[in-house]
Order: sequence, then C-alpha cells, then structure tokens
Amino acid sequence: MESEIFTYVDDSPQPHVDGAMAGTAVAVDANISVAGWPTAADSPALENYVALEDASLIRRLRDAGATLKGRTAMGELGLGPGKDTYLQALDKGLSQVILKTDTTGEARLAAAASGATAGCFGFKPSYGLISRAGMIGLVPSMESCGILSNSLATISITAQAMAGLDEKDPTMDPSVTEQVMYEFNHPQEFRDTPITLGVIKEMPRDDGFEQLLNKLGNKDLKILEVSVKDFLLAPTVHNVIGSVEASSSAGRFDSVRYGHRTSAPAKNWNDMYIKSRGESFGPLVKAYLFQGGYFQYHNYEAFLDACRTRARIIKYVEKAFETVDLILLPVSVNPATTTARPAATVSDLYDAFSLTVLANLTGNPAIIIPGSPALQLMGKRFGDARLLSLAARVSDIHTGEI
Repeated sequence: MESEIFTYVDDSPQPHVDGAMAGTAVAVDANISVAGWPTAADSPALENYVALEDASLIRRLRDAGATLKGRTAMGELGLGPGKDTYLQALDKGLSQVILKTDTTGEARLAAAASGATAGCFGFKPSYGLISRAGMIGLVPSMESCGILSNSLATISITAQAMAGLDEKDPTMDPSVTEQVMYEFNHPQEFRDTPITLGVIKEMPRDDGFEQLLNKLGNKDLKILEVSVKDFLLAPTVHNVIGSVEASSSAGRFDSVRYGHRTSAPAKNWNDMYIKSRGESFGPLVKAYLFQGGYFQYHNYEAFLDACRTRARIIKYVEKAFETVDLILLPVSVNPATTTARPAATVSDLYDAFSLTVLANLTGNPAIIIPGSPALQLMGKRFGDARLLSLAARVSDIHTGEI
C-alpha cells in the first residue's frame, strides 16, 4: 500500500527524541532536502539527485521529535498540483503531516480538493517565518513550505517547530521573530477575542459566497468590506514576476555544473546545452520559463510594472488589516469544481489559483478550512499564530460545532 502512496519511504531507524512532535509522522515534498533521500523535485532536471544534508526546517523537525516518513508526489519544482497521494497518506494514517511547497496556492488547493468529509486543512505560513534554506523551487520571493494536516493543532505545532531565524536564509526578518514565537506560545490570548472578517470589495461574489457571508454573519462574526485595489490584477502580477524569477532560478540547471545532460549527439557545447535544457523540464514548467524569458529580455517594462503593482497591493492589504482580523476569500472562482489535478497550461494554472495567489504575492499567511464550501482565511503578515487560533473558531462555526 505504501508503495502506491509514497514515491519514497524511509525505513531506516530514527532516533527517538522527546519533543513537541514526538510520534508525528511527516511526509515531505521531493524539493525539500532530506539527507540521503532522492530529491529530484519531480523534474528531469534533477534526476538521480540525492540531498547531501537536511534543509533547515527538516533539521528543526528532527529536533522536535518528528518521524520523517517519506516522499509523496508533487508538481514539478513545486509549480502546480501533483498527484493526490498525499491525501491518501493522511486518510490512512500513514502520515499526520504533509509538507507541500506553496508557490501559487498548491498546499491550500490540495486541502480544498480533499472535500468536506476528509477534513484536511492546508496552511501557507508568512513568507520569512520558516527558513527556505534547503528548498529547491522556482519562485524564491513567493514560495513557502505549506503544511497539510487533519488537525489545526498539529499544523500549529509543526509551524512553530519549523519557525525561527536561520542565518542560511537572508529573507528572514529578525525584528518579528520574538513576537511570533511569543504568540505561538500563548494561543489562549486569542480564544475569546471578537473576530472581524474582511471581504474584499473588488472581488466578484456569487450567490453561494453571499449565502456563506449571511451564515457566518449570523454566528457573531462581524463582517466588513475592505478595499484591496488592483486585487483582480494579482494573478497577472504573480504570473509575470513568478515566471521571471523562475527563468532566473532555473538557469542553474545548465547540464554543465550539474543537472540533466542529454545523451543525444551534440555538435558542440552550445548544442549540448540546448538539447539538455529541452529535455530537462515538463511542458508546464517549460512554458513558464519561456514566459519569464520574454519578460526578462523583450518586455522588461512589464516586469517593472508588475513589481510596482505588487508593492501597491501589499500596501492595500496592510491597510485592510487595520480594521479586520482576517480576510475571507473563496478557494477558487468555482468552488464546486475545485480539484488538485495537474494544470495543462500556464493559463489553466492561474485560472485554478486566481484566488490563492494573493497571499503568495503579499507574503501573508493563509489557510483553507474544509467544509461545504471550503473557506480561505488570510491573516496579517507574521500573525500566523493568531490566524491559526482564530481559524479554529471559524472552523467550528462553519461546520456547525458552535
């Protein structure tokens, strides 16, 4: 059974460590380095690559007593959904936690696709809270290590275990770490506080979402409209910036220093390089890299415009959190058809993730709450502990337990 769910299983004995995660089995995406494990990131570019050392977050999980179970399938280099075996790992109790890279919303959409009965939560932490050292990805300014679990408490413990400054990751913010860790250690401070949910004025709403707002508003949750100008541009902005970062990041897989090298005859080193690159990536990633190359070399002004728009959106979101505790979003434009099937094109990718990319763009934490329909909540940046604590209360209301 395990061979059908895991792409790799670690059967080696692991030392017992008394810690917050003792007895918790963790499955890990194949682009997060675990020493001695195959780490190909589901990409031909890294075929047969075995990690030499643990990623910083893996080292911290070991220190907390977690048991590293193995690998589940993922989208190539963390872009888009992979196969859904990670949900089977949770359902069958083979893992209590799945670590899944969240670049456009992959960890969250995976949770939403599990359905109301599976009860799977999907969390994307604040950018800069958990070290990215040892992660192999494509979009360094927008990807985070997402966490999937059937338990919000387990997600909180896992995030706390992995969080904290790391000198190997220069993107981390030392000024906020102490406050974040304090809030993780004092969740009771958020248990009885009133909750105000913000709904983005610029976001299209369907009848189902309006019904949801009425339901939640009748359960002592205050709902306010907030303005996030340029909200509808978020998928385009993510696409432009993300593809440029991906094109730059993938340049390291050059088949010279490392990476896949073609076995086809080549006239010279340049011919070898071109053929190797052509074989190194799947269709979705290849199309994404082509887009990035276009914006880098033929339409750089569009990239600069996207960066300026991103900065404005971040300011609008920060302003919104001056009046609300959480921002409430649907999971997708059409929640009834939410799936985690691999995208065929870049356009398909952004159609599926149009309502999740905002949190990746701004660096805010976000979580999917299962139910009918699934809910997406976004918190203030570095308010991860508060988001998780308030999400537990919203979840109880949404599922009728309150």
